[in-house]
Amino acid sequence: MSTVRGVNPGRLNRKLSIYRYINTQSGMNSRQSKLVKVRTVWAEMKPTRGTEFLEYYKDANALQYKVTMRYIPDLTEKNVLVHYGRQYEINSVINVEEAGIVLEVYCTEAKDRSIPYATEEEIAAAGDQ
Repeated sequence: MSTVRGVNPGRLNRKLSIYRYINTQSGMNSRQSKLVKVRTVWAEMKPTRGTEFLEYYKDANALQYKVTMRYIPDLTEKNVLVHYGRQYEINSVINVEEAGIVLEVYCTEAKDRSIPYATEEEIAAAGDQ
């Protein structure tokens, strides 16, 4: 099995998009957070744990994933991962062995809390501010 600087590229078989938050202006002069795409990467996704809990008197569940990807220096817990339209909130980002080669990202699927995506006009308006 071939590895490239500590990463087996054959394991990185999921195409993920990395998004970040921007603040946009809505019609009533209020601010709203929306997502804007930063980059697309190849990664490995593995479910690690599923939990069920009671939220607002309704049963809810959360799936947690471990995502392995090549090192990205500006990836933080404030980013959101998207795979096939499903949004994953990042819980922690671990630089494996502090080598700057591989990241392990632990995230939770945001099933009931989908954040809207920013349009081109909103991105341009946010850049002007």
